[in-house]
Amino acid sequence: MSTVTTPRPAGHRRLYEVGTFVHERVTLLQEKFLLEIGVRKEPAQGVLRSRLAREINAGATLANLRRGIGKKVGELPALWQITLEGLLEPDERVGDDPTPEEQAAYTAITLYALHQQSRREGMHQRGRGLGTAVATLARRTGNEAAVRRRFEALGTAESFPEVVHHARGLVTQLRGENIGLDYGLFADQLYWLQWPQRAGRVRLAWGREYYQTKEPDANQNDPSTPDTDTDNDSGDLS
Repeated sequence: MSTVTTPRPAGHRRLYEVGTFVHERVTLLQEKFLLEIGVRKEPAQGVLRSRLAREINAGATLANLRRGIGKKVGELPALWQITLEGLLEPDERVGDDPTPEEQAAYTAITLYALHQQSRREGMHQRGRGLGTAVATLARRTGNEAAVRRRFEALGTAESFPEVVHHARGLVTQLRGENIGLDYGLFADQLYWLQWPQRAGRVRLAWGREYYQTKEPDANQNDPSTPDTDTDNDSGDLS
């Protein structure tokens, strides 16, 4: 996973390894949380059969994840299992600093926990990119200029902590308007943002989505019924 590969062209909605890992983690958390609060009667087929699903309490895990937002990867031992287990092979763990994969996965999963806070609908919504979600936010709030400024600040952020800061603000607003986000796709994009030769593609994807999302989002999938398909052939950088 540590080797940089060229992203596939837009239109091929495929998740990369980081995105797939995050999609599976947040789907597990989401399904188990909705079961715990009584919204779900039965989990999506196969989602909660893993050892991890049996070991965690989703509500408590989400609360711990929220406390980890903005902290260094690995700083909180309570988050090691949910954010690190299974992400990298042993020979890919090089050096003492977090890898780009770890940074991206940790950030996406902790922000998902913030997004899900106090919501009885699933906020991980497969297929809804950040630009689309923010465009919907701008329409619903009626304050497009302010939303766009925050979104542009995310796009021009020069450091990863700055990216996390602006993303956190947007996620808080999305939660307030009950607008879901594809956290697998978002994780892949956070990964590519850390590679200068690929970051421009992420920003272009966000801009395209934002300015091409003009119609009301009535046809979007309801966040309360997220797609839990873990097929790798269903997402893309853009």
